[in-house]
Amino acid sequence: MISIINAITITAFARHRHLRKRSTYLIINLTAADLLVGAVTEPLYSLNRHKENNVFRGASKLTFLIASYMNLAFISLERLHATIFPFRHCLITKWIYMKIIITCWSISLLLAFGMAVLSEEVFLFTWASFSAVTLVVLAVCYIIIIVNVQRSSHSQHHGSNHKERKLSITLLIVTAVSVLAILPMAIYKSMPQHITKKWNSASNVNIHDTLAVISFANFIVNPLVYAIRMHEFRKALRNLVSRQRQAGRRQQTSTDQKRPQSSQPQTML
Repeated sequence: MISIINAITITAFARHRHLRKRSTYLIINLTAADLLVGAVTEPLYSLNRHKENNVFRGASKLTFLIASYMNLAFISLERLHATIFPFRHCLITKWIYMKIIITCWSISLLLAFGMAVLSEEVFLFTWASFSAVTLVVLAVCYIIIIVNVQRSSHSQHHGSNHKERKLSITLLIVTAVSVLAILPMAIYKSMPQHITKKWNSASNVNIHDTLAVISFANFIVNPLVYAIRMHEFRKALRNLVSRQRQAGRRQQTSTDQKRPQSSQPQTML
């Protein structure tokens, strides 16, 4: 589901040029990271969770998770800049966004390989620290954004400023849902092992796996929020679905036209 939904989202962005603008570059990058989480990270997590992993497998499982979380942080910083400095934000070039994306993936790759060689205790501490820093960045940025939007709610804001504020609120919802999905697993990982083992032994359900499913579910939430909040994205999805239906109808029509000709009995004279 993660792979399919995010693949459809990327296809919608790719086929409609009006969706590929500066304000959506980081959203597309986040969608790509979420797609790779579904295609690579989750299968590796499911298949190799009970096996001893080497450094490459460990880094492969961590890279796209870290990239997804870092994208949320970079998006919050970008939205903060767009809200506080709207005129300066309009002057940001595409190359700056490309640098941000390259930086995001480079840091994610380095952190993943660095964490993969750590012991379990050090890894848990490092992962908790990374999650805490990311959460603080998200909280501070969106608190400032909300305060700024509330102050300017009674003023006249049309055109690009209004679109930027609406996009900021949309990405705030995306971030909030992601944090709510990730937070239970983060709290569970930070708890002492003797407590988590006691909980698992007292419960009929594997708590770790249940929280893992909830955590991975956040990677399919983003496209759903885009579809609800972004009119252009909904329109792109409708066009994509209608094209697929038309292609299916044309294929069915051609098949129906060929079928009577091939099914006619040959007359022996």
